[in-house]
Amino acid sequence: MKMKFCLSCSKELVGRSDKKFCDTECRSTYHNTNRPLHEISIQKINSALRKNRSLLAHFCPSGKSTVKKEVLITLGYRIDLFTHMYPFKTGAYFFCYEFGYLPIKENGVDKMLIVHQQEYMNNLTYSPWSIKITK
Repeated sequence: MKMKFCLSCSKELVGRSDKKFCDTECRSTYHNTNRPLHEISIQKINSALRKNRSLLAHFCPSGKSTVKKEVLITLGYRIDLFTHMYPFKTGAYFFCYEFGYLPIKENGVDKMLIVHQQEYMNNLTYSPWSIKITK
């Protein structure tokens, strides 16, 4: 009978003939280290989005609040990541799941007006090609 070894730690395997790993920890380690690069990228982005959502939720317990942009950035908020937008004539809310913010300036200080998504915001249909980006 041919001996088999764990694909992760190389220990000799005992048990079923089709066994590849000695335990669940080795199986997880093996699969985590052999994931495709795009899967790792997706996981990092999803983690950052979850953190963004958590920070917005923390600073908006009652549906609407304002916080300095610098405070959120210091806590690890990633401005470049959001799930969707709610544009309107004079600006746009940037959402991370059900919490969004409107970039505002108060007395020369960059702030974020944080809101909880409202029902009317779900009915928006727009084309990204109709938005004009200016520098």
